[in-house]
Amino acid sequence: MAPRLPDRYQTQVRLGRDGDVEEWLAIDTSLDRPVLVRVLDPDASAARLTEFMDGARAAAAVQHVHLAGVYAVGEDHGAAYSVLEWYGGVSIADRLHARETIPVEEFLPNAAGLASALAALHATGAVHGDIDPSAIGFSASHPAKLTAFGRRGTTDQVADTAGLARSLRLAITGTETPGLLPSQVAEGLPRAVDTALETAEAGRSTAESLAASLRAIPYTPVPEDRTAWSWRWLIPAALLLVAALAISAAGMAMDVDPDSPFLFPATPPAPPPTQPSAAATTTTVPLPVEQEALEFDVEVHDPFGDSEERDRDLPLLADGDLETAWRTESYSSPLTALKPGVGLVFSVDGSPAVVEMAASPESGFRIGWAGETPSSFEDWEFEVSGTAETGITRLELPERDSGVWLLWFTDLPEQSDGKRYTRIAEIQFLS
Repeated sequence: MAPRLPDRYQTQVRLGRDGDVEEWLAIDTSLDRPVLVRVLDPDASAARLTEFMDGARAAAAVQHVHLAGVYAVGEDHGAAYSVLEWYGGVSIADRLHARETIPVEEFLPNAAGLASALAALHATGAVHGDIDPSAIGFSASHPAKLTAFGRRGTTDQVADTAGLARSLRLAITGTETPGLLPSQVAEGLPRAVDTALETAEAGRSTAESLAASLRAIPYTPVPEDRTAWSWRWLIPAALLLVAALAISAAGMAMDVDPDSPFLFPATPPAPPPTQPSAAATTTTVPLPVEQEALEFDVEVHDPFGDSEERDRDLPLLADGDLETAWRTESYSSPLTALKPGVGLVFSVDGSPAVVEMAASPESGFRIGWAGETPSSFEDWEFEVSGTAETGITRLELPERDSGVWLLWFTDLPEQSDGKRYTRIAEIQFLS
């Protein structure tokens, strides 16, 4: 059952439980933005209710980029709730469950930032109370954020700091294996990181000193040597053989439409050789009408998430290379358990009749249209839906003059690595 909240908050998806707190994705209709709603069990004791409210109010008093904002705290007939910034719904715990650690190049800035945010909270005399990987939100292209305020936990600031240090160690190593240090797992990560986290886990650091230690550690990413000499240059014949085999395997594995201008934009396939016969006949086969590929601009549409979804890779959608791709973020649970979906908005130069895409098979999607990107998701007109096929998925579009098109994914397939995401190698709109 959805919680009783002020009318401005409309619950959308139940996300699950955090101990005795139920979490929901909701929409703040006054500001038209997604929010996270945390609702304490209505049968909680008076002392627990006070603990929950005090924890959320203490966090609301601190503004920090690595601290999830608290927008509202309230109580209704004994049921307490808090409304927080929506950080994307993915925690460090979710990433670890999906066997995904924090990328090395993003670790130090986020680790130091989280320690600084905790220090700011401690400076007010407050504590978080129970920091573990599930209390740290971390979505792509956004800073990691400390969240899950109002848990039942400790009142000790040193224990708070130790909990953060342990969570940071797990975030980079991905395991509780005794004796395994971050610098042993993450290439190029300085040994000083091990020392800083070990000291804090042992209860010998404040959040402020942990933040200072992490900020002071230099990190130089290990460069990818793309021009270094390789033994492979000594055997070009082997390279050509490997390339030929790869192309052959890809051709046999992909089920494609031979008439698709997406894969064969210019040169029609050569006719097969004619075998001599006693009574040869000639058959005229009409060529397919050539369709023009229309230019487009594209942007991510993630109104129920963090508004970003690997935006930097969007140019790969139309670079003509099936080996490169844009893809969604990785999710450890079915997409609809976290949010209604995620998509891409295309501003197409013209009136497309067909869309073709090379996307991960079994990706469920809908295609919508609007005169311009609407302020409310409900204003999209959805008339096409389907599931991506192996190879090229080709769909006819309803006739529309100009406007924008939304490719909205509602189901992401589970990949071989156990993560759920959709990969689009190429997409094009045809007149």
